[in-house]
Amino acid sequence: MIRLATQKDLPIILYLAQSTFREKWTPIDGKELVELYILDNMQISHFEQDFSNADISFLLVFDEGKPIGYAKIIKHSIPENYAHLGQSFLKIDKLYFLENAHRKGLGSQTMQLIHQIAQNEKIDTLWLGVWGQNTQAIAFYEKAGFTKAGKWYFQMGDKIFDDEWIMSKKI
Repeated sequence: MIRLATQKDLPIILYLAQSTFREKWTPIDGKELVELYILDNMQISHFEQDFSNADISFLLVFDEGKPIGYAKIIKHSIPENYAHLGQSFLKIDKLYFLENAHRKGLGSQTMQLIHQIAQNEKIDTLWLGVWGQNTQAIAFYEKAGFTKAGKWYFQMGDKIFDDEWIMSKKI
């Protein structure tokens, strides 16, 4: 099951955000850097702020009643220096699943729902940032119709990652 989150779901979102981020990035970037990022960017106050913004929505993904993934989408978020990609934008800011939830088709279902939301909102371009070496995620996005559109920069602590891609999809 996939559904829009409400503010009552904040504890679930917090759990999924922190858990999935740790699972994915600790083996790559180390515990210290990941925990610093979580401390600076993934506390309940950050998600409360997101819920006060009408352009930000969260989707929660459940498998057998258990929360296993989430997406954060942002309407009207235009990638810097990439306005030429479209007229109206929806950013897929986060799309994370717990490791044991991969390969169940729920990512594709979530992507279909995001696409549907974009169509309902009359948005013509979906976009996201992805680590250029995350071949599994890139293959998933390409299968969903995304193409590489340029470079993206991501900051974690004082480290700036310049091997990130912007991928976009016309609707």
